[in-house]
Amino acid sequence: MLPWIECPSLSLDLDRSPEDRIAGVSEDFLERSRQLLAAVQAEISGGQRWLADAVHLRTAYRFLAEMKANAQRVGVDWRDLTLANLSYKLVVGMFACSTIALATAEGPVLARNMDFWPEKWLARASTLMQFTRGGQLAFVNAGWPGAIGVVSGMSVKGFAVVLNAVGGGSDKSGYPVLLHLRRVLEDAESFDAAVDWLASERLMAGALFTVVGTENIQRVVVERKPSAFVLRRPVGDEPLVTTNDYRMLNASEHGSMEVLLQTSCSRFDVLSKLFAKHRVTDEVLDAQLLYALTDPRVRQTITAQHMIFRPREMLSRLFAPRELVREDGCE
Repeated sequence: MLPWIECPSLSLDLDRSPEDRIAGVSEDFLERSRQLLAAVQAEISGGQRWLADAVHLRTAYRFLAEMKANAQRVGVDWRDLTLANLSYKLVVGMFACSTIALATAEGPVLARNMDFWPEKWLARASTLMQFTRGGQLAFVNAGWPGAIGVVSGMSVKGFAVVLNAVGGGSDKSGYPVLLHLRRVLEDAESFDAAVDWLASERLMAGALFTVVGTENIQRVVVERKPSAFVLRRPVGDEPLVTTNDYRMLNASEHGSMEVLLQTSCSRFDVLSKLFAKHRVTDEVLDAQLLYALTDPRVRQTITAQHMIFRPREMLSRLFAPRELVREDGCE
């Protein structure tokens, strides 16, 4: 039996109001989101709720209406939902991930593990959120119903981007990382525009963004501190691997990232070796990528999602570890 299960998808119409958009989401989807949010809330200090107001001020209230509509439909306070969408900043030490971007004859493919607590509830709530505009797909977010921020997504403008955690300091005046990714997916007009925006915006925390476009030369890791960046590109058609440490920027602090750093280099090395003989002319099947992501040397105890993006073909797939998902979860 395969160790992964493909997750369901859900279509949301950006032309409708936030209230109407979320109104059509079934109770089954929402119940899994409630369980996930309850687990997240149990770990985030109530004393941080003031951040919700500060975040909406910092983002010029761009996401407030959507946050309130989603919170009402799910049945939680909008400030608590906001904090859940800030969880990267609040619990970065529990946020890992392993990512690989390969050059292929069909254009680049981006595959990654999402390693995040609470892994069981995230796996069960995982949904490929397909946002449409004018009756056409605009972007996808590998998230859960109620999620507004993005960790992994793809835009019809020809690029996909995923986030890996890294210890790189913090800046309270910076833009929240997950909400910035949502903004890039929704607004960036091209691969180059996405890379520029990911590199230039002052962020609330350090981050590693792996971005791929529709051509094999369009593969890059944007290594970020709140106000500094370096672009790391592969040599020719070699695989591009990202885990949880800077490869070009100097790491000034690790803090709560120490546990992740203990496995980061080994995961980087394993993924690099697994695809060391890969050639651009080789066909890369989804199953091959998934077997690499579920290799016991790569998968972590908090691995909750596996995903694959192919921007040239506009193909996206989201999976969850079978052992974490009940029969009423992803199918």
